[in-house]
Amino acid sequence: MCNTAYPAALGHAVLSRGVEEHASFASQSARQTLQAATSYRLVLACELVAVVRALRQRGLTPAPSSPVGAAFAQAAALLDPRDEDRPLTDDVHTAAALLDTLAAT
Repeated sequence: MCNTAYPAALGHAVLSRGVEEHASFASQSARQTLQAATSYRLVLACELVAVVRALRQRGLTPAPSSPVGAAFAQAAALLDPRDEDRPLTDDVHTAAALLDTLAAT
């Protein structure tokens, strides 16, 4: 498993028995970037679920005319309104699917 927390260029590759010192880590960097973006997407989905649940529990709704209000309305329409303790996996998957729509607006 590749650690995405450090730059790929810190890796080491010996080419041509140590004669050649140039080694491109572009493909490794691209894989690490993709893994990091996937992880960030999951974090954003979890944050979206947490925000919608917290605002619902407090009985608050952002102004619909604001970008945050529009995003809240879209998320609240799709996420399960129940606020009891339960697995939130389905909500997180729903929120992750909604991220592309929210990013486009």
